[in-house]
Amino acid sequence: MESFKIGRYEIDGRVVVGQPCGDYVDVVFEEDALAHVLSNGVSACQPLRRVPAADARVVAPIDPTSRVFAIAVNYVAHGAEAKTAPPSRPLMFYKAPSNFVGHGEHMAPNSSQVTKFDYEGEVAVVIGRPCKDATLENALDFVAGVCALNDGSARNLSKVALGKEEPATAFWPDWTAGKSHDSSSAVGPTINCDPEVLDGLRNRTLTITTRLNGEVVQHGGMDEMVFSTEEIIVALSSYMVLLPGDIIATGTPAGVGFARGRFLQSGDELSFEVSGLDVLNVEVA
Repeated sequence: MESFKIGRYEIDGRVVVGQPCGDYVDVVFEEDALAHVLSNGVSACQPLRRVPAADARVVAPIDPTSRVFAIAVNYVAHGAEAKTAPPSRPLMFYKAPSNFVGHGEHMAPNSSQVTKFDYEGEVAVVIGRPCKDATLENALDFVAGVCALNDGSARNLSKVALGKEEPATAFWPDWTAGKSHDSSSAVGPTINCDPEVLDGLRNRTLTITTRLNGEVVQHGGMDEMVFSTEEIIVALSSYMVLLPGDIIATGTPAGVGFARGRFLQSGDELSFEVSGLDVLNVEVA
């Protein structure tokens, strides 16, 4: 059966690129080179060998050479709960691949620094070929697939006081400290490149649902975004060349922890579900 999913798997101590196929994983590339496979097209993948799924550990579908970009305040309701007006253009920040764990793994930011740990479920798109100066008409042609993503956030570090006054009267956003702790975010389980999922992206019918210990805490559709995926790709690609394997998180809907007055604790279980995709499950270490 043809599979339109692609991901990274650890098999016998080595990371390879594979496609899930029922109780098995079809290895399609014997090296850790997801970006290379995406650039050649998932539909062109040919199985090299088949491994029982029980012997293949899913790891985050991020090529070691790739980048992750995230968009802040891109859902109107989330902006309202954060008491922030919608920005006039896509507001972007960068996250390193080391920030992310994969499906079934534990998020474990530095607990000596992160005291207000929060979740942000998002629909993420993955670039499939080099993209520079995209237009609204062709922007989605550069997208290879879609996956679920959690933008883990250290709320206690997301702003820095300006000056040494006590108490401080002015602050500045600190995206790196608040968003970039190793193992604080999650993505996966795999990248779904199914044409129906890509149609959902194009029609803005995809939704993201976040569950905390089984309770739905976030649910929003891409039709609620301030800036569409096309507008985001146009803006980003005007700044730099987007490369195969690069991931763009498109924003989070309302319902994050700081708005609920409830931050993540050790043992909490989180699931992130994009409509039509496999669920991303992780636990807080």
